[in-house]
Amino acid sequence: MIRLGSPWWLLLALLVVVRVALLIRDRRRLVGVFGFSSFSLISPRRSFRAALAALPFILESLAMLLGVVALARPQRVMRMAASDRFGIDIVIALDSSGSMAAEDFRPRNRFNVAKELIGDFIHRRQDDRIGIVTFGVRAVTRVPITFDRDIAEAILDRAQVGENGDGTAIGHAIATSVNRLKTSKARSRVIILVTDGVNNSGSIDPIVAAQLAAKYGIKIYTVGVGSEGPVPLPIKRQNPFTGEIETVYTTIRGELDERSLGQIAQTTGGEFFRATDARAMGDVLVRIDSLEKTRLTAPKTEKIDELYVMPLGVALALLSVALFSGETLWLKVPA
Repeated sequence: MIRLGSPWWLLLALLVVVRVALLIRDRRRLVGVFGFSSFSLISPRRSFRAALAALPFILESLAMLLGVVALARPQRVMRMAASDRFGIDIVIALDSSGSMAAEDFRPRNRFNVAKELIGDFIHRRQDDRIGIVTFGVRAVTRVPITFDRDIAEAILDRAQVGENGDGTAIGHAIATSVNRLKTSKARSRVIILVTDGVNNSGSIDPIVAAQLAAKYGIKIYTVGVGSEGPVPLPIKRQNPFTGEIETVYTTIRGELDERSLGQIAQTTGGEFFRATDARAMGDVLVRIDSLEKTRLTAPKTEKIDELYVMPLGVALALLSVALFSGETLWLKVPA
């Protein structure tokens, strides 16, 4: 759609019309009181010279009209229709403590299975903003809240067991996630906490952190991973005789604090899920994927291209030709 940004400038075109009308009136006065029955009495050469003499005035008038059009600011407007989007802001808090290397999700360990399934979850959430926090003895924001799922998946893929120390600071992980979400404008804000242990690090009590989340209207879904009973855990150590790094296995027993994880979820209006194998964890994330989504309406927007440059450029070019011809070339044309 074409429109004028300042249409009132078009009133100046009346001055150009008046200027042309006055010139025509003055020319008619110069013709005299006698008329001719045939134009053959008028010299064709003289008529051509008269037309040449009037050309600078014509060019000036056209330039003025185009200048008025430029002042009126012609614009090309493209209207972007409103669209409804459905999404929530989600922070995934993933336990990266040493016990997540347990291989009861064989042939892979808990951590690698969790990363893969969380990556699939992120890929499905096309209309959501995603953040990632990993935690051990401390919690670290790996990905701030973002729509860029490719970046989130790539950074998640590089996460490693033990990168945040060998411990489980659940309270700190929740507090860090809340800090990422508390300024969010989305109506639905969710933390998905994935862990296999019990809070044994950090100075923040998980229940207190959950109460803080509830204060900001943030819902927490807790996911306890790992099978019950003894599970194999690989440990890397240096062979004292060869100096090579070897992997040996020890057996650990799960210490998942289901009661606390359930209380955390209940405090915020969320749910606690138990995932004893890869399939169960995948089912949990599919269920969380079915959360009620928030309608985010994108307002109508306009893309405006200013078109005054073309008429202004042509006007300046015509004016330059008119001035040049009127002051130089046309002065040499005999009357």
